[in-house]
Amino acid sequence: MRKLLLILGLCLPVFGSVLAGELKTITLSVDKMTCNMCPITVKKALRQVDGVTEVSAKYEGDGIGWATVTYDPAKADVEDLTFATEQAGYPSRLKP
Repeated sequence: MRKLLLILGLCLPVFGSVLAGELKTITLSVDKMTCNMCPITVKKALRQVDGVTEVSAKYEGDGIGWATVTYDPAKADVEDLTFATEQAGYPSRLKP
């Protein structure tokens, strides 16, 4: 029973935000990616930003890639996300 309550307690903040419609998903264009390992670093950097709940990233070739990020706008904003990728060595900007 305690395990069930612990699991519910850990999941409630994420699912509560989803149910309330508070999460936002954006796509960033990410520069300086040179191989298929770069998205791993980008994902790791973005996951460390408070409020980020989901990240996917892909290297497209020619030094360009993208990252799709789902986050709580009450805890983070686009500037926090782009700063995180830049600190990891991959400048990014909001993809139109």
